[in-house]
Amino acid sequence: MTPLKKSLPAWSTGRRTLLIGAAALATQTAWGQGASAFPNRPVRLVLPSPPGSLVDVMARLFATGMGEALQQPVVPDNKPGAGGVIAADLVAKAPADGHTLLLATDSLLTINPFIYPHLSYDPRKDFKPISLLGKASVVLVAHPSLGVKTPADLIRLAKTKPGGLNYGSGGQGHTTHLAMELFLKHTDTRMTHVAYKGTTPAMQALLGGEIGVVITGLAEALPHIKAGKVVALASSGPLGKTIFPDLPELKEINPALDMAFWFALLAPAQTPASTIATLNAAVTRAAQSPEARQRLGEFGFTVMSSPPDVVDGLIVSDLSRYGPLIKSLNIKAE
Repeated sequence: MTPLKKSLPAWSTGRRTLLIGAAALATQTAWGQGASAFPNRPVRLVLPSPPGSLVDVMARLFATGMGEALQQPVVPDNKPGAGGVIAADLVAKAPADGHTLLLATDSLLTINPFIYPHLSYDPRKDFKPISLLGKASVVLVAHPSLGVKTPADLIRLAKTKPGGLNYGSGGQGHTTHLAMELFLKHTDTRMTHVAYKGTTPAMQALLGGEIGVVITGLAEALPHIKAGKVVALASSGPLGKTIFPDLPELKEINPALDMAFWFALLAPAQTPASTIATLNAAVTRAAQSPEARQRLGEFGFTVMSSPPDVVDGLIVSDLSRYGPLIKSLNIKAE
């Protein structure tokens, strides 16, 4: 006689089906989370400057700290040229998944829109801010032959020789160009602009007496100030009073001259808010690095981090600051 098969109770069969289904769902959910989790591969950090520049040093120091926080490598990718347009355009068109980021200079976001007639990106529409990275302090310096010791001395001299003094900059439309033009505007003075291919040649021209005045990065001018080769007249930015406690600040001449060159981290515009939050937390951790603060401090740079809306506020403010000035001077990129 064939033995009868013992049948399982209905509740047991249902329970087994439920467990199998739950296990399958859990597997699918875990796989889905693993596939979409950020970051799931190295992060590319695009920067608009060549190796060895301040922006390059900054990128590598932040990349180290962010990589530790994200548990994925953050890889700097130098894309210099065209005033940062090449780097910005690349990131603006990248997938909005947080794996391609832009280390932006202030000029790339707030000056380029006015000096490039057919710019391929919109600083407000094509990017989503992540965090401020820091600010570089600046100093107004003069050649000793001018015989000026204070901003008031320089203003008086410029008024006696309208257009007779030369000032230098890092190039047409460079932040150092706009900084000096703001100074002239708010002191009602005129000088003749001499554009150089970078702030280093401009400083060399000042040392040689080819030009009389320049506003430049604190770190670039400091060795020559200490050596007595140039005269510091005023400073601006977070480190101004720390390095030059006895100098007036530019904002004392006019509040509109409160300036510093700033840098920020941005992502493509459609990057999810959760990814932006993860990246912001990584920047905050990287900004706390003693090595980054010490190394970048040597360049007159103050390391910072911020909520994304702080960056957006700076963009809006500087667009309104530089836009009318650039249009009035009819400045175009060379």
